[in-house]
Amino acid sequence: MLTILAFIFVLGIAILFHEFGHFITAKLSGIKVFRFSLGFGPKIAGFFWKGTEYILCLFPFGGYVKMAGEMANNENYENKDISTEEYIPEKQRFDKKSFFVRASVIVNGPIMNIVLALLLLIIVFYFSGIAQVSNTISNVADESPATKAGILSGDKIVSIDSTIIENAEEISEIINQKKEEMITIRLRRNNDFFETKVVPEYNAEYERAMIGITLEVNIKNLTFLQSVSKSIEMVGEIIRLIGRGFLEMFTGKMPIELAGPLGIAQMAGEAAQVGFLNLLFFTAVINIFLGIINLFPIPILDGGQIVLLAIEKIRGKPLEPEHVNFIYIVGLALVVMIFLIATYQDILRIFTE
Repeated sequence: MLTILAFIFVLGIAILFHEFGHFITAKLSGIKVFRFSLGFGPKIAGFFWKGTEYILCLFPFGGYVKMAGEMANNENYENKDISTEEYIPEKQRFDKKSFFVRASVIVNGPIMNIVLALLLLIIVFYFSGIAQVSNTISNVADESPATKAGILSGDKIVSIDSTIIENAEEISEIINQKKEEMITIRLRRNNDFFETKVVPEYNAEYERAMIGITLEVNIKNLTFLQSVSKSIEMVGEIIRLIGRGFLEMFTGKMPIELAGPLGIAQMAGEAAQVGFLNLLFFTAVINIFLGIINLFPIPILDGGQIVLLAIEKIRGKPLEPEHVNFIYIVGLALVVMIFLIATYQDILRIFTE
């Protein structure tokens, strides 16, 4: 039950913000919005307000904003107050707006996913703080080079080979660079300073040279402004890691690993078990991922629609409807294929763990 609720939360809030990005930009641009839908398939609930029908559908794997001037807007809506397409003035039609306005309506869906991620990370960092590694040793492994050198738990590393340690994260890198070399570590124990010599040993499990110590980790509370700054930094780092991951998959440096609905549900459930803030962090990562994916130049995704708008801008006229329909069919087939591959990998992961 926790996994199901976590999955609904993660996916629901991502879809809500994504579609709201399209919706609010269209509204502010004066475009007539017929329908705002969360989910696909049979309608569960809905209401009509100020010319727009808001509905919740059965299958929570997406959503859409139906605007005047889009393709296939000739449906019979349940609420008769919604005007039919032919009576909508040109100034309220999506297809009659400038390239910049239409591109803004499309791109602001993925952007809102990034904005949501930023907001969630601000909450996470403000209430949980950040972990900071200190120079103080919290544990020394038995029979390790550090033990043999007389290093004890509670000792504080001051310098390594005369290099003053200002950032504790440097300690691991310095030690790794000195594999099988004698190094001199200056320590502070209580109020006394002393030096000891130790030879780092290569650890095959971690693939680096180590001396067998664990550094103390402290939690630093952040102010609101510090949380904002850290969140912006984290969003940039996650985008960089996602981009590098896709690049390595495309170039064959790493195997193609995809997560579909089952995988996301499983990970959401595991995140929720750790705590709500952890679930928020996971939701932020998913939103950044969805925001980037939606900008891929694949027909049916937002990035693909931007490409079609660019082609229209270059040609000076839109593509013929039959060509657009064919492109969308190809895009839909590609997305369905990716969905099936991701689901297959999800099933393999679930039953092989």
